[in-house]
Amino acid sequence: MRLPDPDGTRVVLIGVDEYQHFSPLPAVRNNLSKLAEIFRSPLGGNLPDKHCTTVPNPTDVASALDPVHRAASEALDTLVVYFAGHGMPLPDGSLRLAVRNSERGRRQYGSVAFNDLRAEVLDSMAANKVVILDCCYSGAALEGFMGRTDGIADETIIEGTYVMTASAATQAAMAPPGAPLTAFTGELVKAISHGIAESPDPLDMSSLYKYVHGQLKSQGMPLPQQRASGLGHDIALFHNKWRPPAEKPTLSLKREEWFREVHQSLLGHLGDVPALARDQLRSEFGDPTLIRSLLVARIATQLAQGKSTTTIIGMLSSSQIFATPYPSTDELSELIAKVQFGYEMDGLANSGPFFGDLGLFPWTPESTYMLLSEYWAAQRSRTMPRPHVERELSELWDITDTRVLSSFSSLPPLPLVTYRDPWKKLKAESDLRVGNITTMMLGKRGGGDHAWEHWMSTRPWSTLKARHLVQLGGDLVRCKTAQQALAQYVDLAPAGHDSRAVFVRAAEVIEEQLKAIALAIESISAVEHDLLRERTADEHFQDGCLATFSKHLLARPQIFTPFEEHRMNHGTWAAIPWWSLIVHGTKEQRAVEGFLKRGGLQLSVATEGPDADELVISCAEPGLGPSWISARLIFNLRDVVQACELLLLGRRQSVVLDFLTERIDEWDDRQVDLAGSVDLSLGPQIGATLTDVATRALRRLLPGSHGPSLHHEGVPALDRLLGSSRLPRIARCPR
Repeated sequence: MRLPDPDGTRVVLIGVDEYQHFSPLPAVRNNLSKLAEIFRSPLGGNLPDKHCTTVPNPTDVASALDPVHRAASEALDTLVVYFAGHGMPLPDGSLRLAVRNSERGRRQYGSVAFNDLRAEVLDSMAANKVVILDCCYSGAALEGFMGRTDGIADETIIEGTYVMTASAATQAAMAPPGAPLTAFTGELVKAISHGIAESPDPLDMSSLYKYVHGQLKSQGMPLPQQRASGLGHDIALFHNKWRPPAEKPTLSLKREEWFREVHQSLLGHLGDVPALARDQLRSEFGDPTLIRSLLVARIATQLAQGKSTTTIIGMLSSSQIFATPYPSTDELSELIAKVQFGYEMDGLANSGPFFGDLGLFPWTPESTYMLLSEYWAAQRSRTMPRPHVERELSELWDITDTRVLSSFSSLPPLPLVTYRDPWKKLKAESDLRVGNITTMMLGKRGGGDHAWEHWMSTRPWSTLKARHLVQLGGDLVRCKTAQQALAQYVDLAPAGHDSRAVFVRAAEVIEEQLKAIALAIESISAVEHDLLRERTADEHFQDGCLATFSKHLLARPQIFTPFEEHRMNHGTWAAIPWWSLIVHGTKEQRAVEGFLKRGGLQLSVATEGPDADELVISCAEPGLGPSWISARLIFNLRDVVQACELLLLGRRQSVVLDFLTERIDEWDDRQVDLAGSVDLSLGPQIGATLTDVATRALRRLLPGSHGPSLHHEGVPALDRLLGSSRLPRIARCPR
């Protein structure tokens, strides 16, 4: 079978949805537009527009049959005629097709005789002829009906063609009120649009009829009829969109799909940026999509660390990633601006604070950059020796820590390719009893299902797209739970009893799988490893609070607000904390200039106790050095927004401090300028203190709240509070 030749094929779609003397059929208009769309699409062989004619609401016989006559005279391969509307019977049993002006009392000359349409089709030189009628005889006697039919299919036999009708002789075709398409055509469109399982490609008319007949029968609808002569049943008009289901993807393939999703999320709004065009990148360094993603993540990381556009342009200009001629300064500026806009709007991705269900947080762009660097190094190690990969990591991606370099360069390129699904292993188990016992222990009987649900409910990210992590983590917690349950059964089974041997062997199977899981986890990146690990109740609560807070931060416009009431201020930029310090006078400005050259601030935290209402962070140059810089920030722990901000600060463990200067311009307006920035590291000890204090404060403010439920990204009670609260102002001065 083949699809018709588009050049030699003509299709005429006639439909009447508006009548002067019959009830309207609004769905018919949609019938025509949808079928025309299908015939002109790849499913229908890409029929040219001029070869597919729609005839909406013909008013008389000529306006209905003239397009059929033209099409029949032009068609050499296939002719298709479709009619949807009211049908009318004559006393002799012949069929009339009602046009817009038809009346029941003028059936003989005010409507189209099907015999006339049949004659036009028979006169065609087309090798294949198909007629499809979605009508019935007597009009809509009740709401929802087109009318009655009596033997349409028998009457409409055309030699060498195929005919399909909407209903049988004693039934009425349905046009359900409010439905977008009539019942018959709706199922026809569904079959073509979705495909039919276990049917050939292209779809023959017989397969199409069987599907539509089965669907309408299951719904209690009138049943269609078909008639064909010769090889009419084998005529094919449409491709079969259905494809056999692919084999279940392996864990390794799921991981590759995840990385493709990461690339797509990072690059989704950067497709037209000239600096990332394929010819701008050197092909010898690997997959261009991965290179682009790495560049975007690196730019986002530097923005989050307070680097200026000029500094980032300098980094990009000296990069060996770009081919000659290098992108211009304007092109690099455009790239940075778009990355910054994307980070401000949605935290790098285009689906909100959980990075499009991928598991990467907007408050740690560095982790995304490290993940992609590890992945790049693993791919690079397929063709390059370890020393070469380490050198490129240093030169191309500015990774200089020798321990990190060694770790990255030793990762396998396909870490999960040998991992075997435990359920497949159980199917291959020779002892059926061992397989059954082990399966029960991994499922509900042994607590495996409950363990998996609990593990999933405490994930720090939405897991919809990180399928390899879901499977691997699920296998881990199920096996651990099954191991504990089997140990109890082994202890309780009598020595020498046959059941004991079964439990012992089942325990061995689980132990083997746990070893395989451990090897798989060792071979993946540190970021993936962290996403898999068990979470405490506090961590689960913190993750939910941060997700909820980030959603609100990213939903607001990013406008820099110079603070006037204090010299030292805390706020946010995008989904990360940001501080600012305003200096006054020439003496202070010179002190800051000197400090920015030397660098280094010490932070200390003061609070009255774990349940205090206020926390103070002090900043000072060590020993009150030459600049005598000293300032402090006060966080009100009864304010849910400031408690969230403090939690974000504790989890990120770093913050950028902008030094701002003031001046009065020629219009006597106050202007704030950026003197410089310092990226302050809080360190794990201060970070842990801030996280603990903020968590206690949020639990007091949200009594009874826990972390997000399964597949949920936030804490509802916090979401409501933040919705009615004033969020932190933007503290990041434009670069």
